[in-house]
Amino acid sequence: MRKFLIVGTVIAVSWSIFQLYGAAFGLFHIMIQRPLHIIFALMLTYISYPAWRNKSAHSTIFNYLPVLLALLIGIYLIIGFGRISTRMVLVDKVLNSDIFFGLSMIVLILEACRRTTGLALPIIGMIFIAYAFLGPYMPGGLMHSGISLEYFVDIQFLSAQGLFSEPVGVSAEIVFYFVLFGAFLEKSGVGLLFTDVASGLTAQTRGGPAKVSVVSSALFGTISGSAVANVVVDGVFTIPMMKKAGFRPHFAAAIEAVASTGGQIMPPIMGAAAFLMADLTGIPYSKIIIHAAIPAIIYYIAIYFMVDFEAWKSGMKASKLVDLSDVKKGFFQRVHLFFPIFVLIYFIMNLSLMKATLISLCSAFVISFLRKATVMNLEKVIGALEKGAKEAINVAIPSAVAGIMVGIIVYTGIGLKFTGFLIQISGGHLLPALLFTMVGCLILGMGMPTSAAYLIAAVLMAPALIKMGLPVLIAHMFVFYFAVISMITPPVALATFAAASIAESGIWETGFAAFKLALTAFLVPYAFVYNHALLFQGPMFEIAWVSITAALGVFVLATAIAGYFYSPISKIERFVLFICAILLITPEKVTDFLGLIPSLFIFFNLRKKAMREREAI
Repeated sequence: MRKFLIVGTVIAVSWSIFQLYGAAFGLFHIMIQRPLHIIFALMLTYISYPAWRNKSAHSTIFNYLPVLLALLIGIYLIIGFGRISTRMVLVDKVLNSDIFFGLSMIVLILEACRRTTGLALPIIGMIFIAYAFLGPYMPGGLMHSGISLEYFVDIQFLSAQGLFSEPVGVSAEIVFYFVLFGAFLEKSGVGLLFTDVASGLTAQTRGGPAKVSVVSSALFGTISGSAVANVVVDGVFTIPMMKKAGFRPHFAAAIEAVASTGGQIMPPIMGAAAFLMADLTGIPYSKIIIHAAIPAIIYYIAIYFMVDFEAWKSGMKASKLVDLSDVKKGFFQRVHLFFPIFVLIYFIMNLSLMKATLISLCSAFVISFLRKATVMNLEKVIGALEKGAKEAINVAIPSAVAGIMVGIIVYTGIGLKFTGFLIQISGGHLLPALLFTMVGCLILGMGMPTSAAYLIAAVLMAPALIKMGLPVLIAHMFVFYFAVISMITPPVALATFAAASIAESGIWETGFAAFKLALTAFLVPYAFVYNHALLFQGPMFEIAWVSITAALGVFVLATAIAGYFYSPISKIERFVLFICAILLITPEKVTDFLGLIPSLFIFFNLRKKAMREREAI
């Protein structure tokens, strides 16, 4: 076992060094950089993940043999680089060895995806592959001319139009560096810094431990960009603390799952899907994070209020579980770790994403030496290089599967056909098209990483929304949001599952609670579709107005869901408040006043009722 773990460490560190070399001295040719990125990911996957859940399943044939095969494929691509880089796609001859290694690599990727993400994504990938070959036999508008085995390997393995297309490019040339930067920050102790900040702000308030989870998850999301990673790192501290404070296990897990999922929409680092959005739309990432800021803030305001009202309803008092003197001491020991994040934000606005992350990573290493508790010694550096590579697997492998699907979508023209189909079933009306797109994103996201779910939805569904008049940014942001929300939407919700396992709560019970907590996230995308000011577009007065009314809307929504404001709220009042919340979140001035006035009336009466009951006692 020790030898097995050492091999994994060597592969992981080698992968990180390979990537850092490209960032420092210039990336290799596209048909070297991207293929080797996936080769490293494959080798590390087969070393790190067993063929079956039973850990004893590690064996030479199921782990080391695929590693050896992946290594041989990498050597083959390097040796044949001169021929591959100069050949004409679909014109030059495909060798038998190309077919063998190409098909072998696709099989390795699908199996690696099964080990890392489950069955959903590889099954969808196999359906796409089957569609490529069975085109002549498909009914109606799904029919196409089909593809030969040689052409399939040519597109997928010998060009940058399939397996090594833009999804893998984003993983290899952008996402890997952000993941590695996050690993360096985490090893230096920034996770503890975020927890200290969150604890100092909220720990000794009503329902404090749950609010610590909300604030720390929002902060940690700025460096992880992964819902599941956020849950695993943050949840092991916050979920037991919430349970100890009196929150029910399933509700504590739901809070952590929803708060952690929000990390993917929280600037300045929004997760792999946001980098894909920048690549697909041509909109600079520095602008995307600005457009995403208001919805992200509203998302966390909603969770905060829902937690507060739940604690209020349950009669919880200010928590004394956290010693603020220890929090203050820990904060001043690590406060300098904020500096690399500020460096990253600055250089994102001025340099390429890769260069900005490289500089920020170096600054994280240097700044760690300001305090003994945060020094990045050799052991921590190697640990960060290893951790970054292992976490990058969860983007690289799904990106490779998504690349296979992109090649098939482009070759068969299914993307254009799907656009026409979506417009047809929605009758050319935007709202039905948005509803169908939402459902499609949630289905695609079942058991699938956000980046893969977003990519498929962006290729198949976003063009229809754009054709119906939505600006490119708005269409892609709508798809992006629901791809993110799929992480907490039953029946298959990866972030919810991770949180439930830590809390030892029921999956369905946790999933339903998470759905209620995240209800705002289902409303806000429709709001910014119909008023772009929520995405920081338009006059400043309009932006300020819709932001304030949307924040008021989520406050009202929190009271409606919790059913408590000074005293229990009747079912009729909850229903009215729910409608008022929707009206306030809807970004129109008429609906804002229609939602605000009844809400104020109900709140005034509830407070008056509570005061009378208190006086009677």
